[in-house]
Amino acid sequence: MITVYAMCGERIERFEGTGAEVPLASAAWIDLLAPSAEEIAAVEAALGLKIPAREQMQEIETSSRLKRDPHSLCLTVSLLANVSTPKPQIGAVTFILSHQRLVTIRYSEPYSFQVFSDLATEDASVCSSGTLAMIGLFGAVIDRLADIVEMAGQDVEALALEIFSQADHSAGRQNYKGLIQRIGRIGDIISKSRESMMSLSRALTFLSLTAAEIGAKKDLRNRLKTESQDLASVSLYADFVNDKITFILDATLGLVAQQQNNIMKIFSVLAMVFLPPTLIGSVYGMNFKDMPELDWHFGYPMALVLMLFSAVLPYLFFKRKGWL
Repeated sequence: MITVYAMCGERIERFEGTGAEVPLASAAWIDLLAPSAEEIAAVEAALGLKIPAREQMQEIETSSRLKRDPHSLCLTVSLLANVSTPKPQIGAVTFILSHQRLVTIRYSEPYSFQVFSDLATEDASVCSSGTLAMIGLFGAVIDRLADIVEMAGQDVEALALEIFSQADHSAGRQNYKGLIQRIGRIGDIISKSRESMMSLSRALTFLSLTAAEIGAKKDLRNRLKTESQDLASVSLYADFVNDKITFILDATLGLVAQQQNNIMKIFSVLAMVFLPPTLIGSVYGMNFKDMPELDWHFGYPMALVLMLFSAVLPYLFFKRKGWL
């Protein structure tokens, strides 16, 4: 899918596709979302650029992700997407800046792209050139990462209140499995966020070093500096949230161990209570002459029923206490 953003008078208009009415050559920003081979060929022919293949975008070497040649600047960053779904993912996004035109190639849908797209159609000044569009996109990505980390921090606070609630523990019904799964999901999001921040930080540093070469004026270079500082602040808060997740996970595992110890203590007490009767029964073997049940017609079925109840009742008791 191709989405083209081009200046039409004093407004930014959004076009889709590669038809004759789509101004590819004069666009400020061309966004390729999971493009087909035909769409890639159309953009390459219109702009004279080489679009990297998906396999090339996924390379992890810095030299492969951050490149500069006399005619273009190519940056590939890893961005977090699908945070609100059960399977958040990291996807590589390539930014190619050439002759004040920005081309983005992506195979995922970070929410920040949608936010910046809506902003560009409302305020033409943020997307009047490729350089402005790229810096604006980086700013939108940083804002989104800040929101994600902030939401994760709020979830961690809610988990802490739930885990350390004495009422739930006294009832013995705390769902530790569900809690650990929630902690793991938050930890996964924070881990992917930090990976995205590290990738974005390298790209911003590289972009700052080449800002003069791509014609970025002082105000744009100041924006890059501000974005780098914002990203560093978000990264510090992500580290704090990650440390708190580790603490809460350790505390949860400690509470699980404590509950298991309490259960084992009860089992030990019960074993000690029934040990003397078991010992006496084992010594004498219940071999007494006057045992009316031996001559009773229903004695054997009654013994089977008692054995069944002796197995079912403890199970129901443990289940009710939340030990199983």
